[in-house]
Amino acid sequence: MYKLLIVTDREDIRQMFETQIDWASLGCRSPRMADTAEAAIELINTKAVDAVGLHLPKAKAAPLVRFLNYGRPSLPVFTVYSSLEKQMNVLKDTRRLLDKMHQDFADEGYDEETMLTIQRDEMIHGMLAGDYTEWDRLRSMLTLTRIRINAEATCVLYEIDMPQGDVFSDHHYHAQRRLERALRNNFFGRYVDGIYYAVAVLTPRHVRLVCIPMMNEAEEDAEAFAARADEHVQDSISRIREYLDLDMEVTESAWLNGLKEFIENVK
Repeated sequence: MYKLLIVTDREDIRQMFETQIDWASLGCRSPRMADTAEAAIELINTKAVDAVGLHLPKAKAAPLVRFLNYGRPSLPVFTVYSSLEKQMNVLKDTRRLLDKMHQDFADEGYDEETMLTIQRDEMIHGMLAGDYTEWDRLRSMLTLTRIRINAEATCVLYEIDMPQGDVFSDHHYHAQRRLERALRNNFFGRYVDGIYYAVAVLTPRHVRLVCIPMMNEAEEDAEAFAARADEHVQDSISRIREYLDLDMEVTESAWLNGLKEFIENVK
């Protein structure tokens, strides 16, 4: 059973976790509790913890956030609500993520960080495909999967057409999945110069890409950010043509006022 740590100084939230949730039905033990960042760090360093729920004022949470970012980057962190209904949805998402992270891939020696990366990539694909329609749930999933992006900052959307996509799919097994992995790992990348490149191959011809500022980057003029993103995108498209012999054409690009605007308008 999974071991959770809840970090909050709110007694009402603590009571909710202690008395209103059937932990066995979620495949979890009753969670450990901490009311300060320092106490939470001590528990994480001395006890087995599979995921952390955090609800502290920003200043009080800062030492724990720094510790998680640099000391435990693959430890899932879930959003804590005072609403039981919202919290149950988050806990179910957390359970699903933990189940996937602990899957047995036979002879594959995947470590925790690799497994979280796989689940993060799947979540990003779902976001770009329009699977997330509620902002709170998307924001919660971004936190849970530890994607260090500024989801509320200006980002840039690209819709890309691959005229040869149908032919490519006919000649390659699991073509869309393999191509998406190649675009993510070998061409666009994930984190490049302070920008996160979220990419998905939605159909044999349709690639969607959103360029998002990373968290804690220095504030940048939107035009300068867009110019840097566009330079990288165009360079990546040129390399894709060179190495994969696939033409890609940007059919649409647009600035977005954060990922909330994206999920409200995605088709």
